[in-house]
Amino acid sequence: MGQTVDPTAGVAYALISRTIRLLRGPYVLECTDLRAGTVHRGPVFPVGSLFAVDSLTVASGYLWVSRVSGSGSQPVVSQLDQRSLALLRSIRLPAVPAFYPQIAMAAGPGDSVWIGSFQTLLRVDAATGAVLARVMLPPHLAVSDISADPARRHLYVSAAHVVKGGVEGNVVVEYGARSGHRLAVAASGLITDSVVGAQLTAVPGGVWASFRTGMLGLTIHLRRRDLAMIAPPGPGIALTPANRIFHWPMGATTVYGGGALWVANQAGIVACLDPRTGQIRAMERVPQSRLISPLAVDPVSRQLFALAGHGLARVVPPRRCWS
Repeated sequence: MGQTVDPTAGVAYALISRTIRLLRGPYVLECTDLRAGTVHRGPVFPVGSLFAVDSLTVASGYLWVSRVSGSGSQPVVSQLDQRSLALLRSIRLPAVPAFYPQIAMAAGPGDSVWIGSFQTLLRVDAATGAVLARVMLPPHLAVSDISADPARRHLYVSAAHVVKGGVEGNVVVEYGARSGHRLAVAASGLITDSVVGAQLTAVPGGVWASFRTGMLGLTIHLRRRDLAMIAPPGPGIALTPANRIFHWPMGATTVYGGGALWVANQAGIVACLDPRTGQIRAMERVPQSRLISPLAVDPVSRQLFALAGHGLARVVPPRRCWS
């Protein structure tokens, strides 16, 4: 996404379009001090295609801007200094097909990051830009999202099936976060009901996956080692009404922080859960005008940062949310 928050540094980053043309760019990088409200502008990123995909990630002490033109050219990941916004290096990735312009990133062990692009996973040294590990997905799979557990020992990858003219479906693969050695695959059950891929949030002991099944969607929990499904939510969640925390209409977002999993979906539910058991610690249902998408958690100030409408919101959750 074109916006992210680093609660530790107390800043928010956003890619702001310099044109009124829909999704065309160019984009200027802005850094906003969340305490003072001051704005620092960084480099401009040109975009040459209507189908451009730009996203921001804070990982391993740096800000990463990923860009895909959508034209089948090589995606580029730019590494920037978080304070000065100075460009440190650009990493070119293998070319991707026009129908799948997508890059996913996650912090790896030590000062490294994992980058997923189409059928390639790279672990890159953040200090030097050197490739520490390279993994090719099994044939006919393409990266949808990646997430590493808080200890940076396990890397989870959501992957869609490459079919004629596009991608569909979903599997989840678990790798060793240092070596890239494959540990487990979930290729059956509810995880395969996804239309295309899944959004992942790794937690201690496993990973949470949210995905669309059509106009509806599911948020489920897979455990480390064998990626078996954990209850709650449990395999019967798809049979419940689609206005719940784990079964919802249109979309859902999850983040981990402060010892909790934070969930918000378009059923109007905002909740904090025990990340290992799925037990709900607190939940609120909000009107459609107040829907949010969680971005990051600050366990020190005990605040949740989220996208809300056209701006950034600070949410102060109840005490029972925090471990």
